[in-house]
Amino acid sequence: MRMPQCKIPRPGAIISQDSPERRATIMKRPLLTGMLIFMALAFAASMARADGILVPGHWPPPRDVIVEPLPAFAIKYHHVKVDIEGQLAKTHIDQVFINQVNREIEGTYLFPIPEGAAIKDFKMWMNNEPIPGKVLDKDEARRIYEAIVRQRKDPGLLEYVDRGLFRASVFPIPANGEQRIEIEYTEMLTKNNNTVPYTYPLNTERFSSKPINDVTISVNIHSKIPIKTVYSPTHTVSVRRPDNNTAAISYEEANTRPNIDFSIYYSLSEDDIGLSLLTWKPKGEDGYFMFLAAPPAEVQEKEVAAKDVVFVFDRTGSMSGEKIEQAREALKFSLRNLNAKDRFNVVTFNETPEPLFDKLQPATKANIDKALEMAGALTAMGGTNIDEALTKSAPMLTDKSRPSFILFMTDGLPTVGVTDVDQILADVQKAMPKFVRVFVFGVGYDVNTFLLDKMAGNHNGVTEYVRPGEDLEVKVSGLYRKISYPILANLEIDWGAMRPYDIFPGKLPDLFKGSQIILAGRFKGSGTAKVKLTGEAEGKKESFLLTQNLSDTMPLNDFIPTLWAQRKINFLLAEIRLKGHNKELVDEVIRLSKQFGIITEYTSFLVEEPGMMMSDRFERKATEAFARSAAPKMKRESGGSAVNQSVNLASGQSATKASIGVQGYYDENGSMVSISQVRQAGDRVFFQQGRMWVENTYNEKMKTIKIKAFSEAQFQLLARDPSLGKCMSVGEEVIIMVNGQAVQIGAEGQDTL
Repeated sequence: MRMPQCKIPRPGAIISQDSPERRATIMKRPLLTGMLIFMALAFAASMARADGILVPGHWPPPRDVIVEPLPAFAIKYHHVKVDIEGQLAKTHIDQVFINQVNREIEGTYLFPIPEGAAIKDFKMWMNNEPIPGKVLDKDEARRIYEAIVRQRKDPGLLEYVDRGLFRASVFPIPANGEQRIEIEYTEMLTKNNNTVPYTYPLNTERFSSKPINDVTISVNIHSKIPIKTVYSPTHTVSVRRPDNNTAAISYEEANTRPNIDFSIYYSLSEDDIGLSLLTWKPKGEDGYFMFLAAPPAEVQEKEVAAKDVVFVFDRTGSMSGEKIEQAREALKFSLRNLNAKDRFNVVTFNETPEPLFDKLQPATKANIDKALEMAGALTAMGGTNIDEALTKSAPMLTDKSRPSFILFMTDGLPTVGVTDVDQILADVQKAMPKFVRVFVFGVGYDVNTFLLDKMAGNHNGVTEYVRPGEDLEVKVSGLYRKISYPILANLEIDWGAMRPYDIFPGKLPDLFKGSQIILAGRFKGSGTAKVKLTGEAEGKKESFLLTQNLSDTMPLNDFIPTLWAQRKINFLLAEIRLKGHNKELVDEVIRLSKQFGIITEYTSFLVEEPGMMMSDRFERKATEAFARSAAPKMKRESGGSAVNQSVNLASGQSATKASIGVQGYYDENGSMVSISQVRQAGDRVFFQQGRMWVENTYNEKMKTIKIKAFSEAQFQLLARDPSLGKCMSVGEEVIIMVNGQAVQIGAEGQDTL
């Protein structure tokens, strides 16, 4: 049955859907015994917040109620569809709630309204009638938020005390039945220079007592001005670009508890290469920035640079079986996707390298057919001579006016010829022209990660590891698809008046069709900066200019310091792992990890060892723990632990990824370990220490004011500074720094200020 639409009027107005049947239904409601909510809400840990809350009972409750505990409504699915035209965003939310008790009950639907948004449609059908709703202003909403928090003894809603609220009563909800609710709001997005952010408040689902079966967000953007960069700093998303003026972003996850708001940024530019600069400057500190560059989604053939590529593929005995079959198909895919102006060669190796041609050949049909025939006949046998395979392949690439690549794939350790890692690296460094990029594929766990990571790093490439159970063909074809259309090579940036430092990654990758680069760094400059990106296309220099006031920023940019710290920490860890222990670098890793709340496999002791974060001897304890737990692990060169360490570090340093939303790492078995003991409230960081959530700048020697949780004192403090609501929502027991003073909110403390 099609649900009717109820238009939502201005805040404070009531939507009336009065009828004799509805009045009769209301009169027949069961006694409040089944509806009431103090204990029900105490059990309602699984209700969603901000993106739609369905609370058992009538809210606010009448006085002198009989309290009966009721389980919360479970959430079956949560679907979000966003349409953005230019800067006007329309967000449609579709949720299904499940009544988990054996009788019909009443519920109250609450929707905290995002700042600057307007509710447009509310869809719900009960007893063949549309359900009315009411938009409450901030003062009315605040009273409801605080009342719920007081009665539920759960601070989660305090984050939204400064927002308006939409409310609707829902009755009856059938026994063990479902209730579908849809709501839609619009907002005009703010553009910062040429960059537009969009945020959906998804983080409230983190309090769910049960994972949600199905969470999906789809965002469709259309703009008259061409769209350039599209990315999410919070979630791993899929981005599809049908044309220069359209972008489709999707995020989906099953059986999950979302714990961070969903954000995307997109830039609009008429330039061939779109440049964006986002800044964040804390008071009294140097600034943080994120710089992005992206080519258009649609590229004419004449705009694609002709490239030279040599495929160097391992065909040793260890590649037999499924691996050699996948290698054949991966090589065939790459050959079939060569461009008409490209040149190529194929070198297979075991004890000795065997090139298909004596030099690079044009990508004609005849040459590609010959290479395909060879690929189909690949067999696996013999030992692994990595040194000779690469030193014989490198001299084939001689034309520095063309983007030049080696795609190197191996599944083993060097066993024939030169086997010393340092000597192999030195030999390859000597033979390889400086302009050549080396992309490395390590297959399985029997590879030397130090050798492969250093080789890719020395030659401006990346390492991709294909772990057991992963598809080699998919990995190779995925990377080749990215690099098959070079747009701009040998990039350089003139930062003008920015005076930047600590930029990560330090080496700029090339720009390819469908790709983008994301840099994070610090800056000392002020005023207006002119940032110029220069690169080579078809051997000719091209430049692109961005002029921006460095003070132009927006509150949503507060994620940039964390992104920068994530990049720097992983860079430092990679340096320690590949070059050996360095106390100065270890100290910096520990300091940044605490300051920004970033936990890696090497620093997990920060949240695992009791009392670590609050100790006044934190630095000494952390240094000892690093030496005890992390240092031995870093020495492993091969095996599952070594491969997954490389995967973790590469992900944290990536020039093309920006997501900071999920903290976790792969362990030595390839299983994902999630970090749940760190929470962020804006740009403030809290670590879980037992039952208490502690702000990162606190230590146990500080004098602390104690306030009883959910007392008048807590709400007085919140009234003085509503921004503390985000910090209070982190947990029921929390230590917050307020103007340099430690304030502990917990089971004991003063009731009034």
